Amino acid sequence: MKYIIGDTIRLKATIKNLLGVEDAPASISVKIYTLNGTEIYEDTTPTLSAGTTAQYYSDYEIPASLATEQQLTVIWEWSGPHKKRMYFIIIP
Repeated sequence: MKYIIGDTIRLKATIKNLLGVEDAPASISVKIYTLNGTEIYEDTTPTLSAGTTAQYYSDYEIPASLATEQQLTVIWEWSGPHKKRMYFIIIP
């Protein structure tokens, strides 16, 4: 997906165990990186969606400092060696 500078993106992740049941981790965070590996955003306390056990979100506003079209990588990490990756493109 492509987003424009100034847009607010809601990043979402649902954590489930091997049986497919929502399972809240002891800790969870979400980070955004440029393709060269520079971290540009971190949320160490994403919001738990009301009425859920393990559905989290974090709202990210694309800053004007990212003035060129580029792909960004979103990485959700939670307790243990778990990760979820997503990608999106920003355009000026």
